[in-house]
Amino acid sequence: MKWWIGLLLLLFSLIILPSGIVQQPYLEDIAFTLAFGVDLNQENELVFYETSPVFGKEVKEKIERFDVKAKTIRQSRNEFDERSASMFIDSKLQVLLIGKRLLQNPNWLSLLDVFYRDSKATVNPRIMIVDGPVSEIMHFNPKDKPITSIYLRSLVDTSHARGESVKTTLQNLHQQMFDKGITPSIPNIKMGKEVMLTGSTLLNEKGTYSTSLNSQETTLLQILHGDKSDFYLTLPVIKGKEENAIERNMLSFNAHDVKVKIHPGYRHDKFRFDIHVNMYIELMERLFPFDMRKNTDKLEQLVEEQLKMQLDDFVKKIQKNKIDPIGLGIYARAYQNRYYEQVQNHWGKALKEATINISVDVTTRSMGSIK
Repeated sequence: MKWWIGLLLLLFSLIILPSGIVQQPYLEDIAFTLAFGVDLNQENELVFYETSPVFGKEVKEKIERFDVKAKTIRQSRNEFDERSASMFIDSKLQVLLIGKRLLQNPNWLSLLDVFYRDSKATVNPRIMIVDGPVSEIMHFNPKDKPITSIYLRSLVDTSHARGESVKTTLQNLHQQMFDKGITPSIPNIKMGKEVMLTGSTLLNEKGTYSTSLNSQETTLLQILHGDKSDFYLTLPVIKGKEENAIERNMLSFNAHDVKVKIHPGYRHDKFRFDIHVNMYIELMERLFPFDMRKNTDKLEQLVEEQLKMQLDDFVKKIQKNKIDPIGLGIYARAYQNRYYEQVQNHWGKALKEATINISVDVTTRSMGSIK
């Protein structure tokens, strides 16, 4: 009886399975979208940009670029398809560029809905805000650098590894936009003679532009995030400023094993955050005369005072703008949830009224190779 069951299975495989086989496309027929951009032109029309590598021995231009006007990203894909002989695939997307002008519109995030909804898309591309026309970046084609998408991704990743930039993916952005305890921070780039990473763009609770951070302020944000342990900093650690071009009050150091402890509290109808920053430093540069071996404690005190001053100024800046890129609301929700629930829908205002105390503890691990 078993032989006829095997025969039926064999007939089933011969009849059914061939009809389900789909011929795989050739590599030359596929366009991998590596960089995608969205911007507003001078007429307030949405413009979408796309770059992808071109495969083929006879092809001289190895990068294909398209600019189209459309209402949505999905519609722009149709426009791209009409202009290319290849089939576009978004699963390899590396960078997503957003024009700064677009951030003035509170509905800009809805444009990205297709990336979250399409199961074939990726949520790992780096998001960057372009201070200027997105077209300048998308058409940037230096001969001495990798293709733009790979170059921009590496630019953000290496800068983040040094603690000089945030790194925001589509997945990170979604979490920051819908978590009431934190507001988004996104790397900011600008086109000069070449592409420059100029710091970070901070968004408010509505997802629109709030303010910008320079590279030094972005490093301070990264320190308070507490998700990295190594940083590089240059600080003016003594009073006074030279009248000539050389400022002899500067000190540079590498900060290692940076640890941040945040203790949230609630007192007198407002939140209180005690933030303690602890780090070991290795001196890398000193432009002023100082006997470091005899006065190590004094030098550490100078660094602590200056770093605390800069951190205090940074905190005042975010409180003034009613934003929370640090994520202090997450701590308030975890440890003071009863009070946080009362203000979670206007957390920015509650944070502005909060008391934030910062203390810094610095220990010198190395003074460099010379005395």
